[in-house]
Parts: sequence; structure tokens; C-alpha cells
Amino acid sequence: MTMHKRTKYGLFGASLLGALGLFTSLNTPSAETIRIGLQVLPTGLGNPFGSFNIPTAVPLDAIFDGLTIIDENGATQPALAVRWERETPNTWVFYLRDSVTFSNGEVFNATSVTSTIETLSSGPAASTSLGTTIKRMGIIKAEARGRLTVAITTQKPDVLLAQYMSALRIPAPQALADLGLEKFARAPIGTGPYAVTDWGEGRVKLTAFTDSWRTPKETGLEVIQLSDGAARRQAVISGSVDIAFSLAPEDVDPIGLAGGRLWVRQEPGVNFLAFVTVKESPLQDVRVRRALNHAVNKQRMIDVFMDGAVKPASQIAHTMSFGYNETLEPYAYDVDLARKLMSEAGYAEGFDLPILLVPGGSANSQDWYQQIANDLTQIGVKMEIRATRLPNYFDYMYNGGWPSLGFAMSTYTFDPIAAYRIRSCSWQNPYHCDPTIMPLINDARAATTSENRRTRTGDVLEHEFHNPPGIFLWQNVSFEGLGPRVQTYWSGADTLRVEDITLTP
Repeated sequence: MTMHKRTKYGLFGASLLGALGLFTSLNTPSAETIRIGLQVLPTGLGNPFGSFNIPTAVPLDAIFDGLTIIDENGATQPALAVRWERETPNTWVFYLRDSVTFSNGEVFNATSVTSTIETLSSGPAASTSLGTTIKRMGIIKAEARGRLTVAITTQKPDVLLAQYMSALRIPAPQALADLGLEKFARAPIGTGPYAVTDWGEGRVKLTAFTDSWRTPKETGLEVIQLSDGAARRQAVISGSVDIAFSLAPEDVDPIGLAGGRLWVRQEPGVNFLAFVTVKESPLQDVRVRRALNHAVNKQRMIDVFMDGAVKPASQIAHTMSFGYNETLEPYAYDVDLARKLMSEAGYAEGFDLPILLVPGGSANSQDWYQQIANDLTQIGVKMEIRATRLPNYFDYMYNGGWPSLGFAMSTYTFDPIAAYRIRSCSWQNPYHCDPTIMPLINDARAATTSENRRTRTGDVLEHEFHNPPGIFLWQNVSFEGLGPRVQTYWSGADTLRVEDITLTP
């Protein structure tokens, strides 16, 4: 994956450089304070056990560290653990970084890790996102073997345990025990490069923790919630924030006029239009599902909506995924072939295809699906976009009863097999069930070596390519606006190296 900075500047109306009244509440930042604008802050405040995807997780990743970290190539790298080894099929041993302290002075050691895993096994933490993940992974024991060695045992062999340990954020154990999770979330303490001084409404203020093993370059960090995309763009232009997430390609020109630039990050997620195949419809015929993939001009959409930043997806896995199948090519845009497949399946005249979309789920998603609907008319398919609320969407996902034949979907994981928990017959109320793929999924889950797991994952993805559960779209992309004060910056995959951000004096 290549990270690059957008430097294409063009003319733009001067009106965008004015009308700064929106930002009277954002004072001019000091030279040493990095200001970052996000669409939303973590709903659980500073709870270390939730909100794992950036940009929402930016403040949490500045405060806490995991045992490992995943780089822009999808490789697992050292963090609080400097190395690890598989002692038995079910037990991994992690060797921890020495001379690490929490921002309140507590010392990081093996007990910090074991107490975190114990906390996640019961009480309020067990119902958090990480708590449910730990349970699903089948971690049954975490044992300290000396000051800086931890052995973690699972019920079944898990060749990707080290990868999943990137999500195991370690909070200061004594502070968490003293405060309880709810109060700790308002005054979180970790080993990261910044420490919270105030977690307020819509704004988090942090100061440099200079004794962190990830030594920060600047003395302060402020993370501000700006829900509106135009507001985030304007904040970069005005200098009210230095960095803004969740922008769009068209923001490159106005930000460039103000002396800034756009950074493009390929995210660890994939967008697709999921099909509901468990109820009777033309979608139960694989020829129809292939036809719909051939009928959508994905490259044209990428060029229009994402300035050509990615390629059409050939699978529901991104290029950084463990087991990504490089032999697969995206479905070609071929309307004639799509019509042929529809005719062979007995649907030469097309059919009605109602889908659900949660408005506001993505900056351009409404436009994406309107264009998909337009493309599908070429083969007689009338795709009707119906709006739904997020609670309803989750209710259908968990309890079934979909009132549509499809819905907008994306996956966020470095392990493609993990996504089949929902996208297969094994889900409690599946929306798609392909019995022929289940043996392949089970073989991948049972793999006893990394090489085996990688190969078997590729086999699963190849089977799914030929039996698509929806329309493959593209890997997620993030456009991040950088103001003129930003001197050094790097983000990739699901990581922002906040400690390496520097500002001009």
C-alpha cells in the first residue's frame, strides 16, 4: 500500500476563505498544540475497550497502547510486546517492553496485562467491544511468568492471536481498579504519548507524556468534534484545526489555496452491497448475482467519487488482509455479459431490487448507491433505495426479518475469516447462507500454522468470488486534510502516528 500526499491545487471561490464565524469558538492554536477535527468522538469517552477504528479512536490511540500494532502492509509489529512465540498450539508467550510507565507513574509489567484480561472477563468490561472479542477468541488464561513475560492460552489454536493483541489496550491497572470503568473513562490513563487533562463535551485536551516509550514531538494535543464535513474542511482552511478527518477529494483545491494538502489513506475495510439471499428472490441464483457485479461500472464511480484513489474490489477483503487472494481480478464491467447471465437465469426482463441505506453512513454513500441503481437499469433491474435508521439496521442484522433484498455494508478487519461470523450460515439469523463455503471456512479457522491459514483463507475468498454474496465495490479510503502548520504526518491502515506529528515553529 502506498501512502501519498495530494498536492494538486486549483482555483476556488474566495468565499470559502471567508465566513469564518463558524469557528469563533476555536481559538488560534499555540505553536506546540496539534489540533485534530473528527466527525465524532468515542461514545464511551476514554474507555480503552471500545472504538478501535480511526478516526474515532484517535484520542484513545494517543492515550493507550496494545501489545502489538498492525502496519500499513498488514504485518503485526511490536508495541508493548517486543516479541512473541507460540509455545504450544493453544499458548502464546509475549515478551514485554522494559522501562515502560503509565502517565500516572504506575509501572507497566506482566501483571498489567494479566489484570487487563481478567477485567475483560467479567463485570462491565466484559460487555464492551473488546470484552466480547476476548470471549469469542476463547482466551481462558493469562499468566505472568516473571516481570516482563506473559503466557496467553486459548481454548482452541489461534494462529492470529498476536494480530488480535493489537486491540488489547492496556490501562493503568491500579487507577482502573480504584476508579471503576465508568469514572476511569472520564480520566483515562495509559502508556501512550499523550495524557488527558480534560475530557469535555465535544473536545478532548491532552498534554505530552514525555516519559512515554512513544515520545511525542509536540507538547499538546486537542481533539475536537466537528460533525459537519464542510465545518471540518473550513476549520483546516481557517487554521482552527491542523488536521481534519473524513473529507472528500474535492476539498484538495480549497485546502491547497490555504497552503495545506490532502493525505490519502487506504483503510482496512471493504464496501459492498450485501444481498439477502435467504428468502425467495432472483438473488438466490448465482448467475443473477454475478450479472449484477458485471453491470456496475465501479471504476467510473471510483474515478468520480474518490479521484481514482483505489481499484475495484475483487473480494470482500482489503489488500492488507491476512490471506488476501492476489490471484483474483475484479468483475469486469460488461453489460452484454450481464444481460446474457440474466437471460440464462430466466430474468431477461429484470426485477425489483429494494435495498436499505442508513443516511449519513458515509460522505458519498447516497451518491454511490444512486449510481449503482442507474447502472442496473441497463439490465432491467430497478433498485429502490429505502432509508432506515441505524437501530433498525442492527435489529435486522441480529434478529433477521430484512424488509429488503439488499443493504449497504462494509467490513473492517485484518482477518477476512472473522467477517464470516456474520456473513455465513453460522450467524444466528443469517442474511446470506452458502452451505458450500462452510467447510472451507471451518478449515481456515482450524489451521494450525500461519502459512496454512493464509492459504485456506485465500481458498475461501476464491470460492466467494465465484459465488458472490453481493456486489463487490472497493476498499475504504480516508481523505485527511492537513493545514499549513503540519510539517510531518503519517497515517496508514488503522494507525495514526500522532507522536510523530510535528508543526512548523
